[in-house]
Amino acid sequence: MPDPRASRIDVGPFHLEPTPDAATWTAAPRSVTGSAASGVTGGWSDWVAFAQRVLRADELWRGLEARGDAWDEGFAAARDAAAVNPYR
Repeated sequence: MPDPRASRIDVGPFHLEPTPDAATWTAAPRSVTGSAASGVTGGWSDWVAFAQRVLRADELWRGLEARGDAWDEGFAAARDAAAVNPYR
């Protein structure tokens, strides 16, 4: 059975590829025709920490969007006399 740590991981627009040193991986964008993009190398714990930061940023952004949507709904309901404002 092949070692799964030696397999490339495709993640959306980029991929993680193992380096000869088994403790590090290189993240590189998927190849675009005519471009030679270099990658960023880090240990597995670095990539896990990065993923946690991305998830936290996404959580914060979704919270801001939800508050904005609630404000928009309340504002629209306040302008329409026949509408029931669910936030009052």
